[in-house]
Amino acid sequence: MERRRETEKGPSAIVQTPQGAKLEITNLTRYGHPLIWKAQTLNIRLDEIPEKWRTKERPHKLLVVAQINGEKGSDKKPAYRNLGTVSQQSVTDHNLKAGMTMQGAKLLELKPELTRSQTKLLYALANDAAEAFYAKIPESEKLAGAAAAWNICASRQDELEVARKENANPQAYAKKVSNFAFAAFPNEIISRLDKLQFTEPKLVTLNNEANQFLGRDWNPTEKHPIEIRASHHPVGHERHVSRLMFVQDSDGEYKEFAMLETRTAQLPIGTKALSCMVGVEPATASATIGLPGNEPVEITIRELKNFSYAGLVFNAEPVNLEFGTVPVTDKTVKIKLDGKTLGELDSDSTQQLKEINYLKNGNPLKLKLTSISETGDQAFVLGESPNGNLLKINKINFYDFSGQTFDDLDYRKLTIETSASKTRDAVFLNGEPLGVLHFKKDKDALRQLGLLKTGQLTPAPAILQSNFSVICAQIDPNTVEYPQKWTKEFQAFGTQSVNSQQQEMIESSAKILHHIKERPTFLFSTQSNKKLGVMGLAVDNQKAETVTKWLTAQKVECQQVPTEDVIRETKKGLAVFNLVDSSIPVKTLESMTKKFGAVIETDSEYQQRVNSLATRPQFLKPPEQTAQSPPNQSITPPLSTTPSTSDISNSTKTEPLSVQKLPTVTIDDLRNWYNAADKLGKSENYKKRIVEVANGFKAGKQLSTEALTVMNKDTFELEVISRLTQIAQRIGMVWGKSNENGTQVLGKIYDITFNTQQKDLTISQKNGDVIFNLQSGQVQTNKLTPQILQTFENANSQIDKILMKNKNQELEIHG
Repeated sequence: MERRRETEKGPSAIVQTPQGAKLEITNLTRYGHPLIWKAQTLNIRLDEIPEKWRTKERPHKLLVVAQINGEKGSDKKPAYRNLGTVSQQSVTDHNLKAGMTMQGAKLLELKPELTRSQTKLLYALANDAAEAFYAKIPESEKLAGAAAAWNICASRQDELEVARKENANPQAYAKKVSNFAFAAFPNEIISRLDKLQFTEPKLVTLNNEANQFLGRDWNPTEKHPIEIRASHHPVGHERHVSRLMFVQDSDGEYKEFAMLETRTAQLPIGTKALSCMVGVEPATASATIGLPGNEPVEITIRELKNFSYAGLVFNAEPVNLEFGTVPVTDKTVKIKLDGKTLGELDSDSTQQLKEINYLKNGNPLKLKLTSISETGDQAFVLGESPNGNLLKINKINFYDFSGQTFDDLDYRKLTIETSASKTRDAVFLNGEPLGVLHFKKDKDALRQLGLLKTGQLTPAPAILQSNFSVICAQIDPNTVEYPQKWTKEFQAFGTQSVNSQQQEMIESSAKILHHIKERPTFLFSTQSNKKLGVMGLAVDNQKAETVTKWLTAQKVECQQVPTEDVIRETKKGLAVFNLVDSSIPVKTLESMTKKFGAVIETDSEYQQRVNSLATRPQFLKPPEQTAQSPPNQSITPPLSTTPSTSDISNSTKTEPLSVQKLPTVTIDDLRNWYNAADKLGKSENYKKRIVEVANGFKAGKQLSTEALTVMNKDTFELEVISRLTQIAQRIGMVWGKSNENGTQVLGKIYDITFNTQQKDLTISQKNGDVIFNLQSGQVQTNKLTPQILQTFENANSQIDKILMKNKNQELEIHG
């Protein structure tokens, strides 16, 4: 309030827009026109106040410019006048921005400026009210009262996270201030600080692919080192803008496990401790049914918590199940007022009526209604009965009384409406319903076994295993280590404020950029793959590390194909993995094909799939990384600045040329040039000269056209060699014969020998002349011409045709 007194000078006005939003216009004495006092209608436009006019005392960004009562100027056009500034709270509440217009707004109220003494008096009255509220609560209920007050006063973390994830309008979430809880219950709040309160956070999204412990059974008594970290996942990911729990694996590395449920205890980012992992109430169960003469069938039983065995845990126990139908009641209880729907009864209130056996369709209620929250999805009212009991009615804005406020002095007559039961296919244990069947494949499988019949229960033996969708991390408070430097949420999740125009650009382009850059995932098993006993997996190369960890966790033997062997896929933004067929569990393969689609089994279809992808757009780079301004990065590996004799040519100078003649070159291009020269076996002097060119570039000098030509030549030559290597290895894998030295292909013109483990490759002519030799990562070429590469490209196409026709023919390489 003191801050408001400093920044909002003079009287203020409350204006209501046709959409119902209430805006506060401040600083009327500075900007306002006398006509405002007689305003009946206002056509408003919000203009941006230039930054140079803003001060610490007046930080307002938006100026209200309005046409008052339809006033027009001498030119018969609408006359607009400066009224005042939009209060900072209104800007936040309604997400206001410069350029917005509001036609037909109404002036509701004019407020005088608060004096310092008035402000102090209001604070004193508020404090007295808090103390009076506290005094009325019995001593035995004060702690519970403090918890209830906190729940009402403090914004729920899950609401804020959902709003942030979905870029929701802040109006949809009730703005809450926790000052009252601190004023009324200071001792109770402080008492909770004696020991750690957050010892049992709930962990969710266990089935997300980011979980590197998928399928692991946790010993509930075993403690594991854990660490709380900020989510690194992008917008749109289930774990975006969340705290994550990482668990130390047996190899000593912390790996991502699960997301902390947003309503649960939120320990600081960077906290370490020891914790047990204990499954809480199971959400589903898996039943494996094995009838004599039939293959075992696994089905999923859902909604366990709604039936007779809620909370009971099954650990691969043999049981006798029965299959049939059961009537299931929709849990939604609606409250009717004058024949219209007011809202839905809160679950706690529903339970309260159940306990007195009053939750029946058509039963009357006599309640005084009071609106507590009026905004968005969170709008609700409290109904007070004549004997003082309270019922909470949610989702007011979803039904017939949306936008209406209640503040009753007299009781109203309302009625309960419960939904009718519907029949569901279900699973029974000892004659009592265990859960329901949801998936069509499960129902079809049971019908084929003769177990799911209409109007009767059919028994069958099964193995029952509970599945947990939530795990509780039971943290040992004596092992908690807080971070030396605490990380704020806006630092971890990037939620700090940015330039408004920049923010609009980011928000408008984020989704389309994500789709442009996102690469699909697909499986392939062409003829060449099948001969090698492997299956291919192509994924977004930005997910390569995550995929590797996931495959390892599934115990799938895999190896990422070197990027130089899949140049085309790499350019498309893909990483390629070879998975050993025999190591892929059946369930893992089923889940992969369900998610990524059927396995591609022809080379032509695979090539078509890869070629259909656009070359992946690169991320925008900061201006300082372009050739027009010197980079501020160092080049790797360590570069000497000692002058040396150049093997490139003396013409590779760094005298500046006009920027218009040079394409954009970055420090990364120079790094790639150095790496290419190293792989091509260039001399040390040659590489030192690249270093000198790079250091000059860092100092602000432009690349000469000669240096650019040599750089392009080297990088292109490496691409050609990589392509030749890829084709030669493919020829060898499909048609080669193995011996103690590796794999060998004997052609009419060329012979190929390669060793997969050592990654050595030799291509020679029949006369013994070696034209290409790759040994220990170093390349030597001899008269390697474009015609030779074309010959191998033709051979590669020939393989495609042969594999497509499934013919076993010997491949001959024609020169």
